[in-house]
Amino acid sequence: MAAPMNYATSEQLCTLLDQMIWASCASEHARPRHRVRLHALPPTMWIRPARGVGGHKATRTGSLPATIAWRHGALHAADPARLNPIAAGWSVHAAGTHLDGTINLTEGRTELGRPTGSMWPTHRAPVLSAYEATRLLEEFMERGELARWTMLSHLEQFAHEYVHQVADSICREITGIQNHEAAVSLLDDQQLDLVVTHVLYGSSGPDSRILRSLDRCLDPATTRNVDPIRYLTTQIRRDLADQVRVAIGDPQVGPRVRRVARSLGTGAGLEQIISRYNDLHPSDRVSTTRAIRALTVAPSLESAAVRNVLEVRDV
Repeated sequence: MAAPMNYATSEQLCTLLDQMIWASCASEHARPRHRVRLHALPPTMWIRPARGVGGHKATRTGSLPATIAWRHGALHAADPARLNPIAAGWSVHAAGTHLDGTINLTEGRTELGRPTGSMWPTHRAPVLSAYEATRLLEEFMERGELARWTMLSHLEQFAHEYVHQVADSICREITGIQNHEAAVSLLDDQQLDLVVTHVLYGSSGPDSRILRSLDRCLDPATTRNVDPIRYLTTQIRRDLADQVRVAIGDPQVGPRVRRVARSLGTGAGLEQIISRYNDLHPSDRVSTTRAIRALTVAPSLESAAVRNVLEVRDV
């Protein structure tokens, strides 16, 4: 498997997601009062994506991870005294593929790992006392919390490795320089570290956009169009870019304003740029202040399009 974050494999990262999903189910599960079987059903599986879906990763590996939607959650409590067969319904909607069915829940012990291509016909679990089942639910929650912070550690390492590429790309967008030309540094290493910290951990309190993305990733509906690992790395890239722009004072509309300025060419004035922008993006209604901020961001950077606009404005 590929190593998308800090040399961890997709298998390892999906195992962390499994533990987080089981923990989420355990936190909502009623504590048993009688003997019970606790079936920890697989939260993720390997699927073969539809043709043209999944990009290079799918082409290279032939499969992608997908989150399974279980009808009553990934932790199923089964009454061992029940005589009728017990089954759990499941479905997968991901990467252009739709799978669904049921799995029989019976007594026993098994270590099946993660389904590949198709679901197992049977899942076995031992009968537990109420105390043992309660303790097992608590263990699921403890392991899930550890998995959450381990996953965050992988994401942090990925962010530190990727933030320089993000800053370089934004610098090239602002200046218009080509890939073969050297780009100056928008932010120093300490400032880039602060960007990563803000994205991963937020500015105050135990919350951040990435922590919220981790929570959303546990919902199968979130990853219908992208595998869960790709979803998380994409969120990291987007949030890093947003935070780099905040750090250098570039407004959200900055790239679009500069694109309009460049399209109008030398001699275009500020009012003309704003008018053209508002024609193209009427819902934004860019103001003079935001337009000027977009055209004067990172004044140490040399941008021909921006310089021409400012010269016209100052005449």
